Amino acid sequence: MIRTTRMLRLVSIFGLCALLAGQAWAADVYQGTVNFKNAAGKKVTATVKITLDRLMPDEERMAVAELVKANPDSAKTVLAGKPQIGTIEANDKRVPIRFASGYALDDGTNLIVLSDEPMGFIGGSKQSKKGFDLTYAMISVKASGEGKGEIRPAARIKWMESGAPAPVGYDNQIVWLENVTKSSTGN
Repeated sequence: MIRTTRMLRLVSIFGLCALLAGQAWAADVYQGTVNFKNAAGKKVTATVKITLDRLMPDEERMAVAELVKANPDSAKTVLAGKPQIGTIEANDKRVPIRFASGYALDDGTNLIVLSDEPMGFIGGSKQSKKGFDLTYAMISVKASGEGKGEIRPAARIKWMESGAPAPVGYDNQIVWLENVTKSSTGN
């Protein structure tokens, strides 16, 4: 009887671990190409990869929005206090995703992610202007898995009444993400 109980507990624990591990391994990966001109006028091309483990629950997303709407200069601090839920990568730079929101479109999904760290500074400067210390990316992906979007590698965020983040770019240059594809890892 004791052995049977112990065995059932052991099997249950292993089953739960396998279930949780499977969920942790599943992630959505969005990959696209950016093209822009740097301060010297040279064309730069890079691959951007966004790996997202999960979206934020609505109540958590709205709580962040309310905190930051009340004090817009607190965005970096508020986001830094959130757990990492993915990454944004380009070339040799990688920043954590701390905010992720998505909503359905007619034929797909729109995704917005934020990092509490800047990816970089377009326009020649390697130093951030005060307050432009976040990374913003927005991707629209069709149900077929293809899409487009934009990234602001050094941004300030204004929060709209709806709770959605709206970027203000470091140099007002929008960096378009083209040829975006979506895939999933794990499971």
